[in-house]
This record gives sequence, structure tokens and C-alpha cells, in this order.
Amino acid sequence: MDNPIERFAAQIELPSGSVLEDLEGYAAWAGSRRGVAFHPSADDDVELRSYLLHLRLQGLNDTRRREILASLNRFYGWAAQVQLIDQNPFTRFDFRLARLPKEQIRRRRDLPTANPLEAEVARLRCLNTVAEHLSVSSEVPSLLSGTLEAVVQAMGLSTAWASLYRGSGLLEKRGKGDSSSAFELGAAFGLPPGLAQNDGHFLRRPAECHCQRLLRTGRLARAVNVVECSRLKDAALAGGDNRGLLFHASVPLIFQGSPLGILNVATEDWQLLTAADLHLLSAVGAQVSVALERARLYQQALAHEARMVHELEMARDVQATLIPRRMPDLPGFSLVADWRAARQVAGDFYDVFPLAGGRWGIAIADVSDKGAPAALYMAMVRSLLRSKSDQAEDPASVLAEVNRDLLVQSSADMFVTVFYAVLDPSTRTLTYTNAGHPPPLLRRPTNQVSSLARGGQPLGMFDEIPLVNESLRFAPREVLIAYTDGVTEALNPEGRDYGTARLLETVASGPQDAAGLMAHLLADHGGFIGEAAPSDDITLLILGCSPQCPVPEVR
Repeated sequence: MDNPIERFAAQIELPSGSVLEDLEGYAAWAGSRRGVAFHPSADDDVELRSYLLHLRLQGLNDTRRREILASLNRFYGWAAQVQLIDQNPFTRFDFRLARLPKEQIRRRRDLPTANPLEAEVARLRCLNTVAEHLSVSSEVPSLLSGTLEAVVQAMGLSTAWASLYRGSGLLEKRGKGDSSSAFELGAAFGLPPGLAQNDGHFLRRPAECHCQRLLRTGRLARAVNVVECSRLKDAALAGGDNRGLLFHASVPLIFQGSPLGILNVATEDWQLLTAADLHLLSAVGAQVSVALERARLYQQALAHEARMVHELEMARDVQATLIPRRMPDLPGFSLVADWRAARQVAGDFYDVFPLAGGRWGIAIADVSDKGAPAALYMAMVRSLLRSKSDQAEDPASVLAEVNRDLLVQSSADMFVTVFYAVLDPSTRTLTYTNAGHPPPLLRRPTNQVSSLARGGQPLGMFDEIPLVNESLRFAPREVLIAYTDGVTEALNPEGRDYGTARLLETVASGPQDAAGLMAHLLADHGGFIGEAAPSDDITLLILGCSPQCPVPEVR
């Protein structure tokens, strides 16, 4: 026999048929609300209070309602006895019929919203206020606090609080509550001293309260007016002043079937709020649920952005280790460089490394893209360049080998321009080749500036590329300036680029020594672009032959 009421009737000698009628009436009402056949539960106090309120609204007198309450009490006591339910809700909650005291009725009538039309206008204003607040609030505490304040003021109440479900994803790195609890206090407004004491201890404590358990188990799906608050009761038992508050209406905060939290509005009597009040709370709950989901997504986006920034900062630190921090001591020469990324990481790079016979490899390069992909490509190019420099005899052969390996090892739709040179300080000779890179500038001791030969195609695009070895012998006080196109293509706030012509003028007017010339170039370049955001990485490398440059060895 699956019907619990039929089992009850078969096992218990009923004094009259009215008890069975009372139970069947309740079961039919509860089944219509749940959408499934009625079955008793230890958590049915919400439905029991709702049913009693329903009977009162139907016009049943106090005597008849007490009879129905007694029938229900008897049935639930039997259900607990035969272990259909864990506990009789009548032993946990007081279901005595409540009437509004005269002072409460007078206070409700004295409210500005007591007139039905005025009350409806106040509710609409409340919904508008909440909507405006939620539209500009992205932080969970802020959106909850503003909503609670608007609701209690519109309803003529004083106290409300909201708890958030830990499974909602809204509580990362937040809160003072015990992480072992399924819920955490999200915001509160107008708490009485009993609840406010000890930083809201009775609202923050780990033990799950009745309405929270109903939400977590999926049994609180709409705003209800009938929840007896265990937290208010415990605060009162501990001697706290709750200012007469004992009950609260509860509004589930649910988004697409997933619980986010619960909003509670406290009252002195469980029948104080009207159906229109509950409709208002339901509408507010729907608005807040959407806003909380939006806030959760916003928090996720911020966390993702923070992780990305952290990872890029780590990548920049790693990349910086690939860039020479201290220039080597080159006999008769001075070498300085400056490297600036447009983003956290760069596609530009320069490198200086020793070769056999006291020679030095010097390179400056620019990957076609920017950011993390370009930085990875740059690291691969640097590694290949160093390894091939030990194997090939001249710069053109080195870059040809690098190009072949790039085509094999990389599937990225990128390429790189490279100026690569080998300096022999003993002969003051620079042998170089250029793979599509802006040609470096050579400044004579007379301050005359000219460009080196323009090179061929970038690396990483074609199987065969024309690469030619060129050479020059430095005279004392001659300076070589290598740069990436981020220098000449940098824009000022008016949208004009720095340009090659200005670079030539600045180089010609700068100091004789490499370090002084670098400072002169950076000052002029920085003054030109001002506050404009960089659109590309910027790299400068200056190699200067000192006035005391040794006489070349005869070989």
C-alpha cells in the first residue's frame, strides 16, 4: 500500500471520518503544488504553514482550522512512529494559528503603502530601484546590500539578509564564514542586536538552517511566507534581542535550475506578508539571480585575466633572461642596447655571444607578430641562431641554416627579420648579412650618417632566400646603430610616425660615444611619442669603435 494516508487510516482507529477528509484535502493541495503524489517529509513545515494560510484565505474559521491542524499533527506523529519520516515537524515547529496583533495591524495600516494602489506603485518603484542598482553593480556584496535595503524599505520592514550557496561559484576568496558550511552570509541589512552580535555569529555559523537545507535539496522553488527561523530562535535563546522577529519570508535565488543563494526578509508574524509582497520578492529574486550569475561570470573573467597577466609576467621574466643583461667587454668597442615590449612579452630581440677566435656574434631581430606567440617564436629563433653560429662559417650560411630549420620546426604563420653580424675586434671588421631587416645606420666621425646595404627576404617564409655577406672595417669613433621598425613606426598622439628621416637627424646630432648616443636617441624618441601607447616592440643596439681602437692585426 503506497498511499501513506490509506496506510494511516488502515492502522489507526479514527474517531470520525473528518480526520481522513482533512488529510485527503491537504494531500490533494500539496500534490498539486509539488506536481507529484503527496508523501510526508520531516521538512514539510513550510507546506504546512502555507496550507494553513491557504485555509484562512478560503474563509475557514479558527475552530475548523484547529481541527485540521490536529488531524495533521496526528498523521505526522504516526508517520514518524512508523519511520516514514525522520521527525515529526510538529515537534520542531509551533504551528499554532497566528493572528496579527492589533499593534501590528495598526502599524501596517499606518504605512504609506497601506493603500492598495499606493502599495502597488511602491512595489514597482522598488523593482525599478533594484533593476537600476543591479545594472551598475558587478561586486556581489554591493549588489546584495543595495537590493536588501530597497526591499525592506519598500515593504515597510527593517531586517533582511542573504546567504550564498558555496556550490554556486560566487564565494571564491570571500567571506569570514567556515568553509565547511554549505552557505555563507553574503549581505545583511538592519539586523537586530541578537543577530548582529559577534559579527553576525548566528548567521555565519556552519550549521545549516532549515531554509538553506530546503534550497539545497531542491524543495524551495518559490518565495514563501512561512519559514520559522532557527537562527533567530537560537539568537533569542542565547539572550539576544531580536526585537520580536521570529519568522521570515524566504526567496530562493536560482539561475537555470542551479541554486545560488537565498534572500530572507524577517517579520514578527508568519502571516504578516501578503501575496503581493511575495510576488514582489519573487520578482526581486529573479532579478538578483540573473545579476549574481552575471557577477559570477565577471569574477571568472577577472580571475582569468589575473591568471593571464601573471602568466605573461612570468613569460616576460623568462624572456628577459634570454636577453643579455650585461654587455660583454669588447676590446676597442663599446656596445649598448635597449629592449622594450609593446605588451608583456615581445617578438623583438637582440643577442650577443662569443664565437671561436675571439670573435663575437651580434644579432637583432623582429618577429612578424607580437605578444606570446611572437615571444615563443623569438625563443626558437634565438636558440637556432646560437646553435648554427657554431656550425656555419659565415653569417649568410648561418641564417640560411636557421631558415631551413624554421620551415621544418614551426607551423606558425609567422616570419622573422634578422640582421646578423660577426665582429672581429682584432681587425675591427664586421661581417654581416641581412634577412629583410631594416638596414642599420653607420655614423662616421664627421657625423655623416648612411645606411648599410638593404638585405633580402625574412626567415621562415621560403625554402630558398638570397643572402649575401657584406663587411666593413670600423674607423675610430664610427658607430653602428641597429634598430627594429618599432622605432621608426612609433606614433605620437597626433598619429604621426617617428620616421627614418627623424632617426637620421637624431643620430647625426647625438654624442660620439655609444652610451651617450643611446640616451640621446631614447630621450628624443620618448619626447616624440609622449603618452601614446606603443604599437610595436622597440629595440635599439649601438656598437661604437672607441677613439683608442687598436690598429688592425695583419693576417
